[in-house]
Amino acid sequence: MAILQSGYSSTTTPSPFPFPFHNNVTAQVANNTHNDSDSGNETTECWNEYCWDESEYTSALEEHIFPKSYEWFFIVLYALTFVVGLVGNFLVCFAVWRNHNMRTVTNVFIVNLALGDFLVILLCLPPTLVQNVSLTWFLGAAMCKTLLFLQNTSVSVSVLTLSAIAVERWYAICYPLRFKSTLTRARNIIVIIWITAMLIALPELIVADTHAYEFPPPFKSVLLTDCRPSWESWKQSIYQIILAIALYLAPIVLMTLTYTHIALVLWMQEIPGDSIQGHRPMMNGARNNGGTRGGSRLPEDQLASRRKAAKMLIAIVIVFAICYLPVHLMNVLRYFGVLTFAGDGATVQPLISHWLPYFNSALNPVIYNFMSAKFRKEFKVACFCCFYCGFRNRPFRRRDHNTFTMTFSHSNYSNCHTEEVTLASLKD
Repeated sequence: MAILQSGYSSTTTPSPFPFPFHNNVTAQVANNTHNDSDSGNETTECWNEYCWDESEYTSALEEHIFPKSYEWFFIVLYALTFVVGLVGNFLVCFAVWRNHNMRTVTNVFIVNLALGDFLVILLCLPPTLVQNVSLTWFLGAAMCKTLLFLQNTSVSVSVLTLSAIAVERWYAICYPLRFKSTLTRARNIIVIIWITAMLIALPELIVADTHAYEFPPPFKSVLLTDCRPSWESWKQSIYQIILAIALYLAPIVLMTLTYTHIALVLWMQEIPGDSIQGHRPMMNGARNNGGTRGGSRLPEDQLASRRKAAKMLIAIVIVFAICYLPVHLMNVLRYFGVLTFAGDGATVQPLISHWLPYFNSALNPVIYNFMSAKFRKEFKVACFCCFYCGFRNRPFRRRDHNTFTMTFSHSNYSNCHTEEVTLASLKD
């Protein structure tokens, strides 16, 4: 099943009554339902072990799936993560779209990462939270297949993009004379990332299905319906191992090796290729100009800029490693039957392990904001500049009968400013 989707382990069969009822109905109900055998009356047969009627059974079931007091804390936490993650990742995309100077190879990958994180939060968080709390999939079989496929795709895009950024920077910083990075190459890599992510998630589209809970007949309900794979448990276990290796272990090893090498190079006195003027798009702020603006930048400034960018991405990788470890570990252990939870632990554990990846997706834009002055500046522009400039769209306005004011509104995507030129009429 999807990396961030919970459900029953296919290695175990749910008990006929998995939920402890917390209501005022006691075993006395069963005694009252049966007539005393000594009275000679015929005993009524119960269709469930509690001898409840259908309304009492339904009420107890609805009480079971209703959020408990501690679960409301997680609901609020998920809601805050949802809002912060969507707004933050949208601002990343919007800032790069607004500012042509920010459309470097690095930022193209960062935008793809933000898009993947945006989809992770939008497509994964709401259904995961509902299923973790209510233990029920309400969206039907078609949405079960579609959403699980899209969920795994978006998660894979985020992870593969982080890996692509690491490799791209490794080549550009450590071997600048052998490697020429271009926007066309970056776009082609992004297309490959999306195709690979869809292939990784393809089994979800094929085997995911809804499984209705087997209530005592004749009772039927959509409650406790599960969305999970329909193939054998050993196949699902193998698939979880593949996901853990492809989307966690391999990227972590790759990013650790590349960023270690990058750190060693950046903190040396000389960087390979610095003595030769060439195309170095990865760590520079501008495109095709070697990080200059109207001239050459000092080597110290260029080195400081590269180190700052490297620190930002290393922080992103560390946060990724911490946030994705629990969910991959829990999935593998759960499908192998090594780890089982009962009672409230069965709800709290997935709520925590599933929230961490969403927190990671919401935290990445915050890391950009605090560790990158350019992104911080563009976030402010994205929030205020368009609104400020929107009110400055009248080219002419008359001040008095002899003076006209022409207003030019100009946004350079990094600043919003308005110039006013007063044209005074000449009197004879």
